[in-house]
Amino acid sequence: MEQQPIYNPIIPFIGTIFGGLQDGKMVIVQGQVPGHAKRFTVDFQCGNIAQPRSDVAFHFNLRYDEGSVVVCNTLERQCWGSEERKHHIPITQGSYFELIFHVRTYCFQVSVNGQHFLEFNHRLPFSRVDTIKVSGDVHVNAITFRSPTVAPAYAPPAYTPVQAFNLSSVYGSNPAFSNPTQYSKGTAFHLVHNQNCMAAPCQTGGRRNRFKNMPTQVTVSSPVVPYQAYMGSIRPEQKIKIVGTVKAKAHRFTFNLKASYADNIALHINQRFDETAVVRNTRINQSWGAEERSLPFLPFIPGQTFELLILVQPNFYKVSVNGRHLFNFNHRLQPLNQVDHLEVTGDVQLSLVQY
Repeated sequence: MEQQPIYNPIIPFIGTIFGGLQDGKMVIVQGQVPGHAKRFTVDFQCGNIAQPRSDVAFHFNLRYDEGSVVVCNTLERQCWGSEERKHHIPITQGSYFELIFHVRTYCFQVSVNGQHFLEFNHRLPFSRVDTIKVSGDVHVNAITFRSPTVAPAYAPPAYTPVQAFNLSSVYGSNPAFSNPTQYSKGTAFHLVHNQNCMAAPCQTGGRRNRFKNMPTQVTVSSPVVPYQAYMGSIRPEQKIKIVGTVKAKAHRFTFNLKASYADNIALHINQRFDETAVVRNTRINQSWGAEERSLPFLPFIPGQTFELLILVQPNFYKVSVNGRHLFNFNHRLQPLNQVDHLEVTGDVQLSLVQY
């Protein structure tokens, strides 16, 4: 069974990676770097002992106080190895980010905001890694684990989202994204009693009921195209916002909501300037369905900025551009909770992605 995500942990955070690491496994860290940040670190550890400290198979350390450098290393038997340095941090202070650590047979592959960043060859067997530690000047919104061998849970009820709780973890009293304007109106968000709920069941029905409606919004600033994001299982009433600018000499660009396990596309939005059309479709088992093309207006103009909003409804996707309703697209791929990836490709530049 796939490990549950961890949302809004207190930093420093140390947590178990259930089942350890395997070739193809991904660990996704999403959050925000404060404007005053000096350093923050993600460590993949072989155990959780403070003294003497457990071995660290991969030490990923962003240092803003050393002229914007990323330092990678390994700690073995209390001794650090030789540093590998990259003199560029692709995450600016004050911005949101998505880090993906992809375990391969020979290395850790790291991507930042959908763009490949570096590889760190294994110095210790990755099979020894069972702990992740995040420390320093960072707010973490979510830590998600993606196993290459575990299918998503498609069993009924069809629209039950993955529960955002790891009962062995400790939750912070404030969310990583604390601006109340970022959350849907009327959404319950009461984290001030977290520690009390962790200590004893709540009178309202326990921890799960109290946090059932907790928002888990993630914002990524200025991701590079082509862009891919692992969102977790989508759910009704979820909003996906994409803000960007169409290139001046644009030909085509595409937004896809995908079910990555079977490589299906639940919603394909393809702007084709050469056909003066925005084509919508679904691809299931490598076969495309019937295209939908009719529109009340043409939403995208070369050289101009846009805001695309996808609102997930129980029976369809409701899509608007720049505040104007554009179309509805009935669900052809169900159940909904198998849809877990966002993909953006083509002649467009992104300013913000939020989901």
